Amino acid sequence: MSIEQPTNTKSESGTTIEAPTEQMLKAHRITLMGYWGLVILIPCWNLWWFPSKLYSNQSITIFWLIPLIFPMFGLLKGRAYTHAWSGFIAVIYICHGLASLITSFNEIIPILFEIMLATMFLLGGMYFARWRGVQLGLQLSSPK
Repeated sequence: MSIEQPTNTKSESGTTIEAPTEQMLKAHRITLMGYWGLVILIPCWNLWWFPSKLYSNQSITIFWLIPLIFPMFGLLKGRAYTHAWSGFIAVIYICHGLASLITSFNEIIPILFEIMLATMFLLGGMYFARWRGVQLGLQLSSPK
């Protein structure tokens, strides 16, 4: 099921799947803006704005883009589970941004962008996963 379907649809098992609400669509868009922003920021930062004099800039760029490959298709399809676990990947970029803020203050602009985009990626995904999970009846079992 694509995230942009405006009407309710029947699943393969015959149950009706509700269309995402406007609130969910907004959270999904925020997630994608943060995600794609990171995908664009990383090569710009490492290849053009602040290339390293010590290391291969292409290798550094690939190293930082690899974790972003894994959730791409699930995010584009609007899967709640992918939005939930991709938050762990967003935390990597938040931590990198905060560490870089202390060690590389001359790169303040891309560092602040990284922190902002990764936070959008994390929070948007977290809220989308929560709201969509409640709508679909997905929940963790309570401990007994």
